[in-house]
Amino acid sequence: MGFTSLKMILKKEIKKEEIYSFIDRIVYSRFFKKKFFLVAFTILLLIIFWFQVLPHFYTWDTDSPSFYTAAKGTLEHVNIYDQKEFQTLANSLFGRSLVVYPYLYWPILAQLYAPLTVLGYSAYSQFILILNILLLFLSMYLIYSLLELKNRKTNLPLVFLFLTILVNNPLETTLHHGQVNILVFVLILLAAWLLKYDHEYASSLLLCLAVYIKIYPILFLILFVFQKRYRYLVYSVINSIAIFLVSVLLFSLDSWLEFVRMGLGNLFYGTKPEFFFDYNAQWGNCSLNGFISQIFIKYDISRGYVMPIVLVLLIICFFLFKSKIKQLLKSKDLNLDISFILPLSLIFSTISWNHHYIIMIFPLNFLFYRIISERRYNYLLPCLFFAYTILLHPRGGGFPFNQILFFSTVLFLGLLYLYHFTRSSLNRRTEKI
Repeated sequence: MGFTSLKMILKKEIKKEEIYSFIDRIVYSRFFKKKFFLVAFTILLLIIFWFQVLPHFYTWDTDSPSFYTAAKGTLEHVNIYDQKEFQTLANSLFGRSLVVYPYLYWPILAQLYAPLTVLGYSAYSQFILILNILLLFLSMYLIYSLLELKNRKTNLPLVFLFLTILVNNPLETTLHHGQVNILVFVLILLAAWLLKYDHEYASSLLLCLAVYIKIYPILFLILFVFQKRYRYLVYSVINSIAIFLVSVLLFSLDSWLEFVRMGLGNLFYGTKPEFFFDYNAQWGNCSLNGFISQIFIKYDISRGYVMPIVLVLLIICFFLFKSKIKQLLKSKDLNLDISFILPLSLIFSTISWNHHYIIMIFPLNFLFYRIISERRYNYLLPCLFFAYTILLHPRGGGFPFNQILFFSTVLFLGLLYLYHFTRSSLNRRTEKI
């Protein structure tokens, strides 16, 4: 009797809607809707997060000494882009036994950090850590607001948002290194939030500042060119000039000239000063450029072909997806735009380190919330899998396993592409019916 019943169960056809109904019962259960659960879960995560962050108050940062040295050099009229001058200053601050990496950023970041050099390095590094933590919480609020999670029917999207902060290797690296990724991420989100409420001038100011710290936010301005947001672009030109003039007036034009000279020299392959290292082909560069560079080194192919191949692939992608790009530009869904641009910036960047991938928090939460709210659960497992491989990826492994971040981001972008355009076709069919 029992064996017959088991056979009947195994033979029974399970319909898609039955699976979806089962998932609905979990997603929209009373357990996830209770306020007590959300409060208790938030407190638990804050406690775990505190224990994760605490050791960073007592460890030596990796990149902060570089920013601190550059900020000091800005005040002391040292050429922070010159190998000997920068290293001499770093030795005077930290001694010869400690490695201080070169400063390769725009002058603006060093100038913004200049007032903080009144603090000793220990107090400075702790201040930066606290600032990064506060900015992280601000980014969570901005994601909550931009995705309009207040309209959620279950607390599961909030749980996922908390988990993408708690279980996050790129975030861990950012906090340990004293990096500026969270600052740039928050400036982008703030610019998007202000734009959502039609504060275009303030939005463009913050976006321009983000561009002056890290170049990749300029992709949003390129997007706005195609979307014909001309007033926003005019504001951006005004704000860019204003930021540059304030920088020159408060400090000098020399640092900008030295930065341009260094940047132009470092864009091309070939023999470089030891000061700049060879970042493009380093093991941790998880970008298309880094991936192809490592292939070429493995097979002893001239690296002079890498950038032309990257450009050719970019052009091919543009023509392959030209019609879909036009549809995206017409949609003017800012959250969707952000979710496409951030992964693209990581893929096509010259250099994408582990800590740069902190910006994937937004695209992952965007897609997860869409899947839950629209009940398209066939995308749920792939989304969770890519969230795991991006946020909790292994830190080691030989080539090509060191490129898991790059592969995962490319595949996630493909998943987002499929989700959006199959969703669009479904909506069109529904309208016709």
